[in-house]
Amino acid sequence: MSSLLCCTDVVAAISIIKYEEQPKLFSLVFGEGITNDAVCIILFNTVMEYAGPHSEFTASTPLAIVASFVKLSFFSILTGILMGLLCSFVTKNFRFLTVKPVVECTMIFCFGYLSYCVAELFHYSGIIALLASSILMAKYAWYNLSPQSKQVTSIAFNVIGYAVEAFVFGYLGLTFFSYMSFEWSW
Repeated sequence: MSSLLCCTDVVAAISIIKYEEQPKLFSLVFGEGITNDAVCIILFNTVMEYAGPHSEFTASTPLAIVASFVKLSFFSILTGILMGLLCSFVTKNFRFLTVKPVVECTMIFCFGYLSYCVAELFHYSGIIALLASSILMAKYAWYNLSPQSKQVTSIAFNVIGYAVEAFVFGYLGLTFFSYMSFEWSW
C-alpha cells in the first residue's frame, strides 16, 4: 500500500506552471508525474501478487517480484501500443467510420477504453495500457481525424476531464464531514 501512498503527486506543480507560457517545463513535470504514478501502480500490483496469508517469503521472492514487475510493465505497455496502433490503422484505412465528428470521438474513446479492458482482462495494468494507448493515439490517430473531429474530441475530453476532476475534489471535500464523529488529536 505504501507504493501507492508514497508516489508524489504533481498536481500542485502543474497548477502553477501554465502550458501556454512554458510548454516544455509543463511537459517535463507532467511526464515525470505520470512516470512516477505508472511505476507506483505497477509496483503495487506486483507486490499484491506476493502479499497474503498463503505466500511465503524466500530468497527467490525478490527476484520473482522483479521478474513480475518487468512482465507486468512490458505486457501493459505492449497492450496499449497494440490498441493505439489498431486505432490509428482503423482511423486511417476505414474512412467510412470517420464521416461524423461524434462517431470519430466515440471511436477514440472506445479504443482507449478497450486498451484498459483488455489489459485488465489479462491481469495487467489497465492504467498503463491506457497511457501507452493514448500517447500513440495522440501521435498517430489524431492526424487521421477530420478538422471538426479534432475540435470535438479535444473539447469532449476536456469536458470529461474537468467533470471527473470536479467530482473527485468534491467527493474528497464531502468525505471530510463523514469523519467528524471520530476523535482528533492535534
